[in-house]
Amino acid sequence: MKKILFVIAVVMTMSTGAHKPIHADNHKFYLSVTKVNYNAEQQALQLVTRAFIDDIELAIKTRYGVALRLDTDEEQTSLANEFFQRYIERMMRFSANGSSYSPNFAGYTYEGDQIVLLIEYAGVTLDEDSVIAFENRLLTGVFDEQQNLMHFYFFGAKKSKVLSKEDPAFNWVLGSR
Repeated sequence: MKKILFVIAVVMTMSTGAHKPIHADNHKFYLSVTKVNYNAEQQALQLVTRAFIDDIELAIKTRYGVALRLDTDEEQTSLANEFFQRYIERMMRFSANGSSYSPNFAGYTYEGDQIVLLIEYAGVTLDEDSVIAFENRLLTGVFDEQQNLMHFYFFGAKKSKVLSKEDPAFNWVLGSR
């Protein structure tokens, strides 16, 4: 019985194309995921963004003409940091109560075929009556189908929103749960 289940699983995997890496040039979905957390003690909005390495490389190359060669022996960390800061400043915008804040790129790491970007907006003071606005245009200049899933955590409340090229912004009155 175990042998039959194993054969069925192998056949199903092969027939669905699951044996191909999901970051292949023809992957069928374009998604980044960002977790946004407000740290009241540090007065900072802290973001962790995950995207496919090849997608972010293509976005930087398309916009700035620079090949970063991420996650290879040829990677230049200082060059990557410089262009990630520039790209994030252009593609991610945050305001609270009518005041705009600039992002600080804090670094990056890799998890499998994904890059994890660490971003912070410092000097942010919020309370439960604050109104925030966030815009995320990551990768939308490269992929029309790009979706940017945002998870917001403020004062014990969570909201999630899928942003896209057609709908890149999110507004939230924090007191309205």
